[in-house]
Amino acid sequence: MRCMAALLGILMLVAGASISSAADAGRLEWTVRHHGHNIRVHVFTPPGDPGPWPVALVLHGASGIGRGHMIWPLAEEIASHGVAAAVVRYYDGLPDRTRRKQSVRWFAEREQILERVISNLLARKQVKGDRVGVFGYSLGGFHAIGLAATDSRIAAAVSLAGGLSGHIPDIAVEDAAPLMLIHGTRDRIVPYRRSMIARAAWRQAGQPATLVELPNIGHVPHGSTRDRAFSIGAEFVAEKLLSAFRPPVPRSRPVIPMPRHRPPPHGLAQSP
Repeated sequence: MRCMAALLGILMLVAGASISSAADAGRLEWTVRHHGHNIRVHVFTPPGDPGPWPVALVLHGASGIGRGHMIWPLAEEIASHGVAAAVVRYYDGLPDRTRRKQSVRWFAEREQILERVISNLLARKQVKGDRVGVFGYSLGGFHAIGLAATDSRIAAAVSLAGGLSGHIPDIAVEDAAPLMLIHGTRDRIVPYRRSMIARAAWRQAGQPATLVELPNIGHVPHGSTRDRAFSIGAEFVAEKLLSAFRPPVPRSRPVIPMPRHRPPPHGLAQSP
């Protein structure tokens, strides 16, 4: 019995340590209901900030999250800039027997899922503001661009190795959110020119778009190149979101030079 009690005590300590570690890491698990399906949302919160926070969606590529080698570090980078990163498993919202969930034929349905997620997040008391950011990789980049063009609740969008989908009408870009495109010049999965096309569409509509070129990099950036891409994109989204909460800088009053005192003309007395 003593052995069993000791073993139980050890298990409780381990469980407690696991819970404490998860809390220290600042990760929450949320669920969004959509047409009878539960969409999992993993939220990485800014370190040491109890909230509420501005939020940016993080959208995975065609293969899903997998082991998270791309998605988890990206979410952590966004959170380090003072913005909660909501990693959305948007495939969860598709019908159970859907094959090839990454297929173009499901693009509109995936956009509807993401719009539902945005509505849910903005209704939560832990979320600050009435707009969100979005950072997508590969297929997620296509959706980030699509949302930036069609959803007025997007404050800024970043696409890494994505492109502009043919589902997005040209007229939608006229009111699009600021966009940053990050792309490797040797990408053979989604060619670099797809980001060039998106930038051209934004500029033609008079909307801000920046293209960050990753020389000699393929579809999956690694090491310091990946870290730099994450940092640049996270800073862009954070700046656009956090600027809405900064107090306006007071305008300084112009200094009007006082006229120099001149002595009265000779023979005239100065009034007291």
